[in-house]
This record gives sequence, structure tokens and C-alpha cells, in this order.
Amino acid sequence: MKSKSLLVMVVSLAFSVSALFAGHHESNAMQANEMTAKAWINASYTSKQEMLSSIQNNMAEDGLNYPGRFVGFGFNWNPDLDEGRMVVMRVIENSPAEGILQSGDEFISVEGVEVNQKNIDEEKLAFSGLPGKQVNAVILRDGKTKNISVTRGIVNSSNTKEQSLESISEADEANWTTIDFRINEVASNKKENTVYVWHWHKSLNTTFDLEFEQNVVTRFMFNEAGKVTVRSDLSEERLVQSQLGFSVSR
Repeated sequence: MKSKSLLVMVVSLAFSVSALFAGHHESNAMQANEMTAKAWINASYTSKQEMLSSIQNNMAEDGLNYPGRFVGFGFNWNPDLDEGRMVVMRVIENSPAEGILQSGDEFISVEGVEVNQKNIDEEKLAFSGLPGKQVNAVILRDGKTKNISVTRGIVNSSNTKEQSLESISEADEANWTTIDFRINEVASNKKENTVYVWHWHKSLNTTFDLEFEQNVVTRFMFNEAGKVTVRSDLSEERLVQSQLGFSVSR
């Protein structure tokens, strides 16, 4: 009888120790994920090379980066490659431009406004605005001009790890113009293996030569290996636009 009781006690103790170490391991994993998330944010404000290294080392191969929703056509281009030109690099899947634009298309005019550096800088091209409006444009494709029409809509873009690395590799180092930043708070959701980082920064908009400040909450989702599978932002775009002199209305 005593032997049986002792066996039960030993088994119970073994389960208790196992649970303790499992909880400790889970806690260490979340702490590691929080450190990775904080390091990612720090890298994003530090330099182009730091950001490339952070993505390369910490993002899962099948990870996705969601830079934020917007109203527009739905294509990517690199303003640092050819000054004054707008050449489509990638058409975003399920966007208004899908099936209309192709990689390599170059915009000549939008709603009759010529595409040049001045009009790009002053945001005179009608890519953004109220959703549901048809916008006419002229593009150059395979050496021939072509008239197109795109109906603006909400674009929910996402970039793979490869696309994120390519985009940052081609970016100008001068784009890292953060004046000041800080991480305010880090919170974890163990059940969803998710980390939220609330950070603040003051930056310089080089187009208008104006400073602005902004709060951003960045959400990181991790896999069991501690790699980032999803990264997305919730930011104060309306506040930023008002600081740059734009009036925002619905």
C-alpha cells in the first residue's frame, strides 16, 4: 500500500516537473520572440543594411510582410531607379490593376498629367483618391503607347521575403531619415504566438522638407522555430497627412 502511494507521488512529481520545464521553455520562447521583434524595429530605423540583415535572419522563407492597405491601382515601382520615370515592377495580386498592367509598363501620363519628377514629387498623378473612380492613363509597353483605364479600389498588398529583400536592396540609403524614435511597449499573445511592438518616431519627409511624428503598432507572428511568418502595421496615416498640410475628407 505504501509502495503504491509512493509510486503515485513519484509519477505526480514527474508530471509537475515536466510541466514546470514546459512552461519555462514557452516563456523563454516568447522572450526570444519579443527580442527578435524589438531588434527588427530597431533595425528598421537604423540603416538599410541593418534592415536587410534583420529580414534575412529572422523572417521565415514563407513569411509575408503587409505594409498596409491603401486606395489606388495596386502596383509597385522603384522611384530610386530612374528619376522622373515610373516603371511597374510588380502588379499586386487581386488589385484593381491586375489583368490591366504588366511588369515593365511605363506610365506616360495619368488623367492627362505628364509623368515627370515634379508631378511625382508634388503628387499630382491621380493614382490615389476616392475608390470606385475610373482613372485613364497612357503607358508605354514594348515600345508602343497604350491607353488604359483602372478603377481605383482598396489594395491589400503583401510582400514575400524575397520581394521585401529586393525592394529594400534597391532603395536609396538616404531614405532612412528618421530623426528620433523609441519603443514604448512590447506585448505578447502566447496563444497566437504573436508579439506587438508599439513604437514612436519623428521623421523628415524629403519631398516637402517637413518633419512629422507618428505612432505605429507592428504585429509579428512567429512559427515554432522563432521565425517571423507575418509582419503588419497599424499606423496614424491620417495624422501624418495633416502634418504635411493635406486635408483629409471622406
